Formats: sequence, C-alpha cells, structure tokens
Amino acid sequence: MTARPCPRHLLVIAPQCPELGMLADLEDLASALHATLLDRWTGGCEDAPPGVASLLSGPSVGQRQIEDAVRGAARRAGEDGAVLVLAFVGHGMIPGQIPRLFLMAGDSRRDEPTTVVNVGDLLAQALDTQGVQEVIALVDTCHAGAAVPDIAALGTGIRGGATRLTLLMSVGVTEEAFGLSFTRTLVDVLGAGVADGGEYLSVEAVRDAVNTAADAGARLVRMDGDPFGQHRWLARNVRHVQTRGPLLGAVGEEELAWALEPLGETSRHSAPHSTADLERLRKELLGIPCGLSGSAADVTVALRVVDGLLDALRTADLLRSWPGTPLTSERIRRAARAAGGTTATPPGADGSDLLRDCLERLRLRVHRPGCSRTAPMAAFVAALAGDDRLGPDRPELTAWARTVGAVVELNDAFAALAERETSSRLRLVVSLHAALADDWPETLAAWLLDRGEHVAHREFACTPSRSGVEQGLPAVLKWASAEARRAGAVLRRVEVAASSALLTRWRPEEADLGVRLGVRHDVVLRWSERLCPPDHLYWINDYARDRLAMMRSEPDGGAPVDWLSRDETDRPAELNDRLRDGAYGRAVGLGHRPERLDQIMPHLLAYAPIVLWPQGEEEVPAGSRTSVHRYWDRLPGEFSAAYRESWRSGGGEGGPPDGLGDLARLRSVWHDTEWLDFCDWFETCSTDGENTG
Repeated sequence: MTARPCPRHLLVIAPQCPELGMLADLEDLASALHATLLDRWTGGCEDAPPGVASLLSGPSVGQRQIEDAVRGAARRAGEDGAVLVLAFVGHGMIPGQIPRLFLMAGDSRRDEPTTVVNVGDLLAQALDTQGVQEVIALVDTCHAGAAVPDIAALGTGIRGGATRLTLLMSVGVTEEAFGLSFTRTLVDVLGAGVADGGEYLSVEAVRDAVNTAADAGARLVRMDGDPFGQHRWLARNVRHVQTRGPLLGAVGEEELAWALEPLGETSRHSAPHSTADLERLRKELLGIPCGLSGSAADVTVALRVVDGLLDALRTADLLRSWPGTPLTSERIRRAARAAGGTTATPPGADGSDLLRDCLERLRLRVHRPGCSRTAPMAAFVAALAGDDRLGPDRPELTAWARTVGAVVELNDAFAALAERETSSRLRLVVSLHAALADDWPETLAAWLLDRGEHVAHREFACTPSRSGVEQGLPAVLKWASAEARRAGAVLRRVEVAASSALLTRWRPEEADLGVRLGVRHDVVLRWSERLCPPDHLYWINDYARDRLAMMRSEPDGGAPVDWLSRDETDRPAELNDRLRDGAYGRAVGLGHRPERLDQIMPHLLAYAPIVLWPQGEEEVPAGSRTSVHRYWDRLPGEFSAAYRESWRSGGGEGGPPDGLGDLARLRSVWHDTEWLDFCDWFETCSTDGENTG
C-alpha cells in the first residue's frame, strides 16, 4: 500500500469496571497498545498536545471522561485534517438482544443505561466531524461486533455520509471475549510485522495475522462514503525488506561485523534485511548469559552498535517523510558536514545511499567530547529543520527524538542553531573603496546589515595611512555597536573591503582597539573591486556565483580548493590564460607566497570567489591543507577562531589544538553569496560614484 502524509491522532480507552470484575493486565496491555500505535515506525500516530491524555485506563476512568475525550479527539483531528485512531478495550455488554455495544466505564452500572458508554454513537459523532479524514477503531470487548454505528443515519448527518470508517472488532455481536487475547495478539503482530505484508499494513492483513496467531475470529467492517479519499494503513510493517538498496552501508556492515566477532558462534548472523532483523539480534544479545560467549563488555559493545544502527534507520525513516521542503543530496551533504565535519560525508555517494551512509557515520563514527552518541545525529536533523524553519516542537521531530533517546540532544542542537543565528544576524561592512589607486583612503564607509538588509550607513573621515585607518576603526565600531544595541542584537562579524594590494599586506583583525579587533569579532576580508566592477570586469560577480554553486554541488565533500604550485605562479601569463579558460573552477589556494603576490592577486580575485595564501614566506604545510579540509564548512569564521587561539597560545609549539594552529597560518579573501548580494545592492543603490581597488 502507499501511504500519504496525513496526520494520525490517537486515543486509547481502557477503563476497568469494578462492578463487572477487574480485568487482569488491562492497564499494561492498554499501555503497550498505546506505545505501539504512537511509535513513529509502527503505528505512526502523533501524541496528544500538552495537557491532553491520549491514554485513559484504569478504574478511575468514568463515562463522562470517555465521552468528552472522544469528542475532543475528533474535534482536534478535524482541525488538523487527520486520521483518528481509536481503541476501546475493556468490559462490554449489549442491552438485551439489541446489537448496540456499551463500554463499561469505572462508574458504569449494568442496570443503569445512563452510566454506560455507547460506542457506536461516539463513533458516529467522530465520523460526522468535519475534517476528520477517517476513523480507524479497534474494539476488544465482549460483543465487540455491536460497535458498528448507524451507517444509514450518517447519510443524513452534517457530512452527508462523506466519511470513512475502518472498524476492527475482536469478536462478533453474540460472542464473548476472553483474556484480552485480541489486544495481546495485536500488539505482538504489530511489533513483529507481517511477512510479505508490504511496507504498510492494511487492516485486512493485520486481521488475518491476528486471527491466525490467536486462532480467533476478529471481524472487520469498512464504510467508504468519501469518493475522493482512500482507506489508510493501520501500521508500518517492521518486517518490510528495504527495496532502496542494502539495509546497511559500508560503515554499518563493518561496525556490526567488528562488534559481533568477539561473540563467536553465538552471534553468527546473515546480513540484516529489516529493522525487525536488528531487533531480533538485539534480543538475542540481551539473552546471552554472562560468560557463555565473550565477555559482558563485548555484549555491551555489540548492543551499542545495534542500537546505533537502529537509530540510523529510524532517522532515515523520518527523513524519507520529511515534513519540510524536499531533501536533496546537496542539503544532506551540507547538514552532515555541519553536524560532523568531513568525517560524516562519504565520498562519491548521492541520494538514498548518501543519506544512509551519512547517518551511519554520524551515529557510529562521529563523536564529540563530552556529548552523547546521538548528539551529532540530532545536530544533523536540527540543521535540516533550521533550513526549513521547523522548530523543535514539531510533532514529527519530537516523536523521533523520543524514539532514539535524543530529546535533550535535539533541544541542544536547536539552541546552538539559535545562538549561531543570533551571532551572525548583524554584519558590519567597512569599506576602503574610496582610496585612490592602491593607497589608503581618507574616508571609511560603513554599513550595518541585519539578516542581509541594510539598516544603517555612515562615513568616517580618517588619515590616509594604515595607522590613520586603524585609528578610525574605534569610531566605526562604537557607532555600529550602538546601532546593534538599538536593534536588540550583538555585533560579532566585521567585513573589511579593500584593494587587492592592501589585502596582501594588511591584517585588519590585528588592529588595536584596546584589544585586537579580532579578539571580539570575526573579521572577514573582501575585495572592494566587487562593489562596483569596472566595465571590463562586469562579469566577475555572476561568475563567482556560478563557481560557488559548482563548489556546493561537489559530491565528495571537504574543501573544494585548487592549490597552485610555485611553478604555476612563476608563469603569470600562462596562469592568466588558464584562469580565462576556466581551469580553476573552485577556490584557489597558493601553496607558497609568491614574490609578486600583489601583482598576481587581482587576477586570482577576479576569477576565484575565495583565495587562500600563507601568512609567512614558508610553504603551506600539509597540516594547513588538512585543516582547511576539516573546517571548510565553518569557514571563514573559523579563521578568526584560529587567529584568536594562536594569539592566546603565543603562536609557539604546543599551540592551538585540533588543527587550529595550522589554520592560523593562512590568510583568506572570501566572497560568499552574502557578499555578492551586498555588492549587487551597492551597485544598484549606492550613489558614492566609482570605487577603486
């Protein structure tokens, strides 16, 4: 069957009726049924909103409470355009020979008709509620077959009979039910799945499986009065074999084989083909007696791997029915790198294989010091949700987080996203484009941007020298900080636009404002020529956008950088020809600092949206290239973090950890889409006249 993305609301009602005798295990079975139907990867139902119970069980559940709960559930399902799944479990009776089922509540009396719950009437009310897509009802009581509502009367109701009912009942009208056998078997069937039952289980398939397993005669009634709809599935089939490719990727298979090897003969298994296979393996591991095969530590390791694989599969299921905009390989790759760096992105994979492999790596291979093993995967989900403006209270996300045990981790990931958004909300652009030729300007032009929108502009006079510009920066920062406070935000990012000649010899992040500018701010260098390109360079910003798009779409992840050798930069004429031919379609990195860097740089900046070069005269070490690859998705901001760590450590041996010391050896001019958007705005709206670079 094919499932449509329709919400599914749930209400399970299982009252004890002391007058008719307490039913053994009723509360436990009701709780198990509720959990099974609520599980995203089995019943697929959403939990009730805060303060509303979706499970009512025990002797304290009275008639009025049941009736109000069903009507409230129907109203909410109608408002959401949802399927309503109802379950009635407990004592049932019929009045004499009349085929009308009364569910006996905690305060019901067999000889007082006004105290009982008329199940058929409640179903009819739910069916006649506008917006309810379908009512799926499960009834396990004596005389359950009498729960059928008056279908003829529905034809004269508010909806004119344009509604759908699927009603699965444990026994017929005249039969008694024993030991809650139907509910017990139903929970087992849904938990184990049905062989060859497809990805989604129809009610017919579940009925047949329950009848076979319990040697019972459950009844099924369908009513279809909606010509534009279709009957929905009852549950996902956990035994469904994946048809999109192997269940496990290379990482999953390798980790599972490694974890099971120490357990020897006890855990010789064929490759799992479904989540049910992994669940069975987990049960077997839990049942291994201590000391029988392998140590307790070996079993613990194997369980961690199996749990990790199950978490990855459940996350893949969430993403295959993602509630936001359609996922693409590029989005998956970008979110995985943001959550786990380059370790999380397999080379050469796309589509479903990419998703599977990223999730296995995030869950089994990417670990953050001091964080749980589900934290990287939660960060991945949060990154995708952030792109779509989905919050942590989205039902699909909260259900997933509960299932994989990542509720706090998901909240932490969303909090981190909010912090990053707050810190990157404001951008201060300080431009030196008023300089003549390659000299220092007499005016600093400053713009404050809020989420890319221009909110303030001011110009500041300065002496045309390096010291004059740096002495003018405190006034610029003071003005911008005051504007930021008025906007209710904090200024963290400063973008300095200057000529290519100044960019090669000036380090504005080291400007002294009492403390270095880069101590409290992330400083990004821009090429001022892009603000208003001369006629012969009219194409450079559109060309940069094309290059950035190509870089984002590269399947292998990591840093899309073409590193130029000394031989290439020593022949500038040939280098220019190759640049014009499009030979370097990505970022450009210089493996050394050419003697005539100021002459080469304008050509590189015109053709490459991002240019990297070494701080000093030495060759770029392998560690620096590795750090660029490692931190690519956090650049250019991570350059500022690296500089800060280098200053704190004094730049000597034993300096910044995690490759930041190697990253601090590099300089960069970085033109992302944010800067290109600003350049487009500047060229269109600015009246400052021509700029020089």
